[in-house]
Amino acid sequence: MNKTKKPTGREIAFIEILKKAGQIVWQNKFLFWFGFLMTLGSPGSFNVGNNEGWNKKSDAIRSFAEIHWQLVLAIGLALFIFGILLFLLSLVGKAGLVQSISLIIQNRKTNFREGWKAGKKSLWNLFKLSLLFFFAIFIIVLVLSIPVIFLAVRGSWISAILVGLLAIAIFIPLAFILALTNIFAEFYIILSSLKVWSAVEAGYNLLIQNIKNSFIFFLLMLAVNMIVGIIFLFIFIITLLILVPTGIIFYGLGKIIFGIFLGLAILLALTILFFISSVFLAYKTTAWTLFFYEIASIKTSETEKVSEEKPEKEIAAAAEKA
Repeated sequence: MNKTKKPTGREIAFIEILKKAGQIVWQNKFLFWFGFLMTLGSPGSFNVGNNEGWNKKSDAIRSFAEIHWQLVLAIGLALFIFGILLFLLSLVGKAGLVQSISLIIQNRKTNFREGWKAGKKSLWNLFKLSLLFFFAIFIIVLVLSIPVIFLAVRGSWISAILVGLLAIAIFIPLAFILALTNIFAEFYIILSSLKVWSAVEAGYNLLIQNIKNSFIFFLLMLAVNMIVGIIFLFIFIITLLILVPTGIIFYGLGKIIFGIFLGLAILLALTILFFISSVFLAYKTTAWTLFFYEIASIKTSETEKVSEEKPEKEIAAAAEKA
């Protein structure tokens, strides 16, 4: 049995990874489409104010649901199935994106169609991996919340708060380990012939061997997320400053004209939202792929002769040595 390799302590050029990711995405704009597919399967959350008007509407909705429960159930089931299909589509998009990036950094030609075909091959294993980590998170949250709920029900609020803080302190590092293990396991599934559990073991071993660099890169990508969020907020404010006064003018011209303007404004806002999200997801996935190749010790230097062997075999071999 092979001994577990110790981390090499090799310095990772984090900034160069981010720069190279931007260059790859900019020079291969078909990757945006994979980012778009990923965006469809990972919608943001929308918050609604809790005011009196909304309470009246919620009462009306509740009354309608009680009377027409069959219709509501059918719509809910249809939306659930539609959501699952979008999620599966996002998994194909992610796998196609990673496969395309893998070929690009090896100076091989690829396109959206080839990436799509390659992405579909990993769909089932990626879906099983998603279910595995979903239930893992669910069980952890359930186990950690039971003592808090028990103490709260008994009226021991101070103890419940203290135990709750302890539960959060335990959950944060566990969530970090699970999240990064999931990311690396996805790469092993997409880029090698490893099955789900073998990919999880390889991903966990890779994380443990590179825990410091993984944590630094995670924080770096978190900072990138914040920067993109600030940029998007700035664009959103500028858009509002333009559209709101224009909307007031069109409202004065007539309801029909205002309705047309409102529809176009919503379409423009959604287009900007999806475009920014698609580009960013393509960039972020590219950066993580480059980082994975770096810590997995896969040869990807552009100055090296491209190996005739498939990258899947190289990565699978690296996983077995981990």
